[in-house]
Amino acid sequence: MADLTVKSNLSGKKLDSAEDVTDLVEQIRDNEDKIGTLQLDGNSYGVEPLKEIGQSLQTCHNLRHLFLNDMFTSRLKDEIPMALRYLLGGVQASQAQIITLNLNDNAIGPVTMPELLPFLRSEQFTSLRHLYLNNCGLGIKGGTMLATVLSGFENLTELVIGRNRLEIDGIMEISSALTKLTTLERLELPQNGTKEQGIIRLCEALKQNCNLKILNLNDNVLTTTSDDLASSLKKLDKLEVLNLGDCLLKTKGAIIVLSALDSLYREKWCSRIREINLSGNEIGIDAKEMIIATVETILETRENDQTKLKLDLSVNNFGTVIVDELRNHFGSVIDLIIDDDQGSEDEQADDDDDNGCQLEESNQSIDNKTLMNDELDENLLANPEALQEHLNTRYKDLESLCRRFFIVSTDGFNKTEKSLNKHATAEIDALIKVGRKKFLKNESDFILLNTLLAVCGLLKAEDRTKSPRKDADLSGPILALARVSKEFADDVNQKRCIKDLLLEKLKENRYQTLQNEIYSLIYSF
Repeated sequence: MADLTVKSNLSGKKLDSAEDVTDLVEQIRDNEDKIGTLQLDGNSYGVEPLKEIGQSLQTCHNLRHLFLNDMFTSRLKDEIPMALRYLLGGVQASQAQIITLNLNDNAIGPVTMPELLPFLRSEQFTSLRHLYLNNCGLGIKGGTMLATVLSGFENLTELVIGRNRLEIDGIMEISSALTKLTTLERLELPQNGTKEQGIIRLCEALKQNCNLKILNLNDNVLTTTSDDLASSLKKLDKLEVLNLGDCLLKTKGAIIVLSALDSLYREKWCSRIREINLSGNEIGIDAKEMIIATVETILETRENDQTKLKLDLSVNNFGTVIVDELRNHFGSVIDLIIDDDQGSEDEQADDDDDNGCQLEESNQSIDNKTLMNDELDENLLANPEALQEHLNTRYKDLESLCRRFFIVSTDGFNKTEKSLNKHATAEIDALIKVGRKKFLKNESDFILLNTLLAVCGLLKAEDRTKSPRKDADLSGPILALARVSKEFADDVNQKRCIKDLLLEKLKENRYQTLQNEIYSLIYSF
């Protein structure tokens, strides 16, 4: 039996020549009949190394599992298709029957997909069971191309294609292909920016895959399609994990989804579900009774050997009273996660009424606009030195300075032109210079950057009142952070940190229109 796993003994290296993979190639050739799994993840491979590896794989007839994730970091887009052609060409020549193909975290995109498709259609992949293409930049075009081969994988049980910006059209094409499959047990499509039409088509595909155990639709928009999803969920009695976090279900949608689960388990009287994620959905107090009823039905009908049910209700709008009631009701019977609650509508209204005008004394979430109590005149804004002196006197602590940065960049953002006005740019530039001089011990001190990122919503703050609300529009602060990112360029770690977090934020649908401007700012130095 071929159960040997071969992998490189290197990690985090950029491999450009055939000599760089000599040891790995020798391992492969010495064990050609024993190799069941090949792992190339964790290094960056150029064309020549993969050409050499591909040739060595031609006699590995028992190869079954390919872990090729995260293997093209920093590679040019024209390198990747050729490199994959050599590698998968060797697999194809071996006549091996591949069961697992993991290409996660590679820049496949619509450029490389045409090179990948012929291999996926070949006899060597007809037995494929596990296909992972998470965070591969497929986009609508790449997703559409992938859809043309999916229906041919008659044994496919696991499909993971999250973080690919498939949007509506891409999901519709993928879903059409999935309606022809009946074997899926795991389907993960998080962060694809799809909405109503895409979700409706996807729900039809779910009904054809009644063996699903894991369903992850995190961070897609389900506000208007909860009825369609509920109809599909009633077919999925084998479901073990349901992730609908950050799907904007709101209270009504959450009640509909929970009611579907409640009905399903009452009818089947056998629940296998062990994890439900409804975090970040703006669920309010009216969902409390349905939450309790559904959980009690699950506990009544589940098998005795099940692990403790995990229910994530974090970052919703229950309010302190309901949060305490839910915690007290369930106790330790389930693993209830209900952190960072954003407060009920009544609590938010009370916060607005009680909030003082002084920025330093405010404990309110900072995207509920506080009064602009430091209006600056034209003359001051036109004089950088005088402006910095004023701000240095005005803001005594770092948090207040960073809050001012958030408010100025939020109020100074022009939604039509997708830009900051001249008053905002003048002040945020001055705020950063003051912050660096006043609060940094040295160039590598992260305190200013970390506080800015937390206050602007790009890093999680320990105290939620110091962060924007989950539904806040962060366009202005994001643009402002990109503008001042050059001020952190002298420290490579801070430069990378702010760039990575900004690029991550740009993956969200609402900020896609800022992409060109952000790129021009963060790659200009």
